[in-house]
Amino acid sequence: MTIIPRLTQDPVLTVWNGGSVIDMAQPDAAVVCFHEIANTLSKIARFNGRNDGPAFSVAQHCTMGAQALENERHGTLPARLFLLHDAHEWILGDLITPAAQLYAKRAGSPQLLDVIAECKAGWDEAIYEAADLPGPSRWTNQQRQLVKGMDGRMLVAEAVALFGPGARAKFPKWSKPLTTGEIKPWKADRAEREFKKLAYRLIGEDRILHQASVSAVARALR
Repeated sequence: MTIIPRLTQDPVLTVWNGGSVIDMAQPDAAVVCFHEIANTLSKIARFNGRNDGPAFSVAQHCTMGAQALENERHGTLPARLFLLHDAHEWILGDLITPAAQLYAKRAGSPQLLDVIAECKAGWDEAIYEAADLPGPSRWTNQQRQLVKGMDGRMLVAEAVALFGPGARAKFPKWSKPLTTGEIKPWKADRAEREFKKLAYRLIGEDRILHQASVSAVARALR
């Protein structure tokens, strides 16, 4: 079991489903529920929902990127790691990188970006532990490059698909991900369903159902 340090000395409480309370300052694998992650990510919009039409969700981004890694024959483990790489947004929300950079510059504190990264990293470790997968701190260089590389490639592919060919000029050279199907926004219920389906296959239905029970008990005791 990975020992995950507190993010702040004092608790930072948030109300959760059923009225339970989670301390955001204490990443804890026991409170992680993959069903909730699928539901939450299906309603968080990439690019802050600025595209015309339906939002392109974080759940769809994670699902299509994981499928692309499998389609490109990088193996099952990188696909598993990619599927959960944004799962911390289930509890921390999505602060897009340009906004974080703006706040850091406005505050005159580049360290703010490090603080954000540390908070994400703490919850990443808890989430991957709940999935019985190595957390980012234990990834090999190849695994880290595959996940980061696919994240960047999906970003460009999504931007071009959602905002038009002109968006490509804003990004460096890239190779189009071998996605399963076109990049077109799914409705939230489909994004949740597809994320769950892939999670059941890659992580294991037994593991996900077990973790849902563990999470329910952990919250009831708080």
